[in-house]
Amino acid sequence: MANNENNKKVPTLAQMIEAHKKSNASVKALDKKVEDLKAAAMTEERVTAAINAKVSSTYKAGGSVAFADLPELSEANMGLVVNVTDKFTTTDDFVEGAGNKHSAGTNVAVVLAGEVYKYDVMSGFVDLSGLVEKEDGKGLSEENFTAADKAKLDGIEFATDEEVAAALAEIYGKDETEDEDGGKIKVDETETESGRGDH
Repeated sequence: MANNENNKKVPTLAQMIEAHKKSNASVKALDKKVEDLKAAAMTEERVTAAINAKVSSTYKAGGSVAFADLPELSEANMGLVVNVTDKFTTTDDFVEGAGNKHSAGTNVAVVLAGEVYKYDVMSGFVDLSGLVEKEDGKGLSEENFTAADKAKLDGIEFATDEEVAAALAEIYGKDETEDEDGGKIKVDETETESGRGDH
């Protein structure tokens, strides 16, 4: 009977072969998973390639164009960057709104702003020189300031302290008057004095 019990504990050759097949299948499945993970692993080379692909798909060089020839605002042109060859003023088709002046050489991209395609100025600089057009012989206005006007202004004489004192004495009819703080101003001397109301 003891021999019979030992026979039950010892697997048969068929059972051993079947167990080996299952074990071998598990090892092969595990090996396959390891190979799949290796294939999916992001190496430095793969990360760099993925970043470069995303960046290059974001903006695309579109060459140089005149402002009047900006690319159409459409999905097909999204990310297209052009160099505008003339100075221009933005319109409502720009992300920044209308009325901003930019110099020639400014880069403009087609972008999706919300649900609408718009132009986006890439330079970050606004050309302020166009706010007042500079012309030879003119300043900040349309009025010409001539040499005769300058001579006229240069010819104005300013009153001396004595002349101011005499004018004040004539107006107020006395030798001294009060300033707005209550201090005395002596008008009969060559220098005027002003003090606060505490004298």
